[in-house]
Amino acid sequence: MNMTLRRGRKGNLGLEVMPLLELALPSVDDGQRLLSDRHAESVSAISDALSESLGNISRLQGWQTQYAFEAVVVALGSVRLIKVEDSGLFYFDDADGEIQPPDYRVVLRDGTQLLIEVKNVAPGGLESKVRAKDMAAAQAYAEATGGRLLYAHFWSNMGMWTLVEPSVFSPVGSQQRLPFVDAIKANEMQSLLGDGMLASEPPLTFSVTMDREKEKLSQDDWRALTIGGVELLGAGRVIADPDELRLAWFLIWHGGWRETTETHVDDQGRVERIDFIYRPETDEDGERQITEQGFAFFGPLSKMYTLRFLQSITTDEGGIRALREEPEPAILAQLVPEDYWARENHVLRIWRFRQIPSKRDSGSSYAES
Repeated sequence: MNMTLRRGRKGNLGLEVMPLLELALPSVDDGQRLLSDRHAESVSAISDALSESLGNISRLQGWQTQYAFEAVVVALGSVRLIKVEDSGLFYFDDADGEIQPPDYRVVLRDGTQLLIEVKNVAPGGLESKVRAKDMAAAQAYAEATGGRLLYAHFWSNMGMWTLVEPSVFSPVGSQQRLPFVDAIKANEMQSLLGDGMLASEPPLTFSVTMDREKEKLSQDDWRALTIGGVELLGAGRVIADPDELRLAWFLIWHGGWRETTETHVDDQGRVERIDFIYRPETDEDGERQITEQGFAFFGPLSKMYTLRFLQSITTDEGGIRALREEPEPAILAQLVPEDYWARENHVLRIWRFRQIPSKRDSGSSYAES
């Protein structure tokens, strides 16, 4: 059954700002002033807090990562609901210790409730560290609210997401630690949230054909070229089908293959065409393996969408210009239609793989769908 995610509450600044007053102002005022008379005091406190956060790059990056996860889940389109869980006040029975809400509640299509804490692993990091008491508090919250606790990590060095349960971590003193290799083995992004890995025959080529009769050479050796036509090719074959063209463009822009440029000229030295060629960056052994198996990987859908998401909220110089952009529901699910492989005469050949999380101390396995 096809499902369409759409945004629920739109949010209203005039309403959303009201709970901040409890944090901005002392709970009890010494005098008899009305709350409306404390406007300047409230604005000052909120402004100071905002300035502190805007000046904290790691905090901003943490929020970007959290919103990126939300956007990926919405773009994959395989869940019934995703909602921020760790906002607002709550009261609890502390007889069994502390509890701590994770970042998100996710409801799967079968009604399974997931509670997901999102973590960003800085570039160069190959291990995540979580305080044991924080994990215990999050686990207690999950047990109290009937959800399964999971940790989503964005390994920024690789641009990859993993989703694992607390049992995958290893206790080390007062911490719970998760090496990247263990996270990859136990990754449930694909089995739970609909992520997947795409592959195709390289190269993808964007070919721009010139109208040679209109080429002009200026006095300073600049060439004035007129485009005569464009083509998009997969492994040397011209792509014409609209679904295949849309998929090919997405893979070119976000698939991570390296771009090279080739200029072709005729026997009179005029530019005939310019090819922008996209291939995976690999060594000779990798090239040999691609040739033998007939395809090369682009990587997980979640990685490609996260790259797109982060590009949209940062400047060309890498500065942070926004924390989020509105995600496109199910765009990744619609990228390769369910009947894609049943169609005949494909030009753009696509393989899709799903990871089945392994048991600890064993390798990951992949299955083609």
